[in-house]
Amino acid sequence: MKYIISIFILITSLSSCNEKQTVSSAFDCNTTQHLTKTKTYKDVLSHFKLGVPKSWKTSLYYDEFSSEVYSADTTKQLSETYIADITWHQGELNFNDDFEQGINKILQEKEKLEIVQSGYADFIKHKSYYNLAVGKNTDITYHYLQIYLQYSVDEYYTFTTKIYGEDFVSERICASISLFKSIQFLK
Repeated sequence: MKYIISIFILITSLSSCNEKQTVSSAFDCNTTQHLTKTKTYKDVLSHFKLGVPKSWKTSLYYDEFSSEVYSADTTKQLSETYIADITWHQGELNFNDDFEQGINKILQEKEKLEIVQSGYADFIKHKSYYNLAVGKNTDITYHYLQIYLQYSVDEYYTFTTKIYGEDFVSERICASISLFKSIQFLK
């Protein structure tokens, strides 16, 4: 009997080692949420497109090194929704200790946020780094999720979301991750 239990534990631990950590699994987002009545937005520099609900306010920004789609549901109270920002960047991204320390330093010292969770994981089949931080903005608690996705040697994406208030934070994190996963890379 002990032999069978030992084999079961060994097989379970070996199979869990082979499973890659994903951003969705890091936040226990087990189901994909599908948005309805969407409008497709393509970034100005034509690197990606994304379906966003038609009722959301969406803005496009760009410069010679980045292209961004910024969107939020303005039909709801800020404490009931989230603000999403997807940006393509021209530049090299090196995932190492210096990168992680630099991000953490900016969040803690400049933004005055406390890091809740961070790590490396796959996101949309690409190597990624994520972090979740919490802070206050005019006495309102907000959660700030960042995902850095290395797309190619000299291109990367950032997916960020701000979630204000303390109700349904996990659900809104999962909803924003689901929105981010709907991206279609064009180049």
